[in-house]
Amino acid sequence: MKRGPNYPLSGRTLLFALLGMGIAYAGAAWSQTMRDPTRPPVQFLDPADVADEATAPASGLQTIKRTGKRRAALLHGEWVKPGDKFGEAVVEKIDDQSVTLHHPDGRRETIRMYPEVDVQSSRAVKRMAGR
Repeated sequence: MKRGPNYPLSGRTLLFALLGMGIAYAGAAWSQTMRDPTRPPVQFLDPADVADEATAPASGLQTIKRTGKRRAALLHGEWVKPGDKFGEAVVEKIDDQSVTLHHPDGRRETIRMYPEVDVQSSRAVKRMAGR
């Protein structure tokens, strides 16, 4: 088939071009809502950038630091360790991606670093796959 200024694109080529543009647009729109997990906390940013990051992370858990077997978490701008009080609650444990608080009324609250992401260990993934 000849192509040139007098021959329009075939239906298949046009379909793939439109499909590609649709996928690119959807990906760009979806990425606008994701937060960058590598971006430093607000207190370390240039004041000009703080306006973009005016709200704290949704969970309040900013980072977890491991030193040997000890762990500490930066929770709403305050460093806490297991056993420390945080408001009315006591920090019960600090995992790789979460902090568990024990409240005086007996309830436990788990605050995750990335609440919208389901993080699983590689062992759990292999177990679910039946390996």
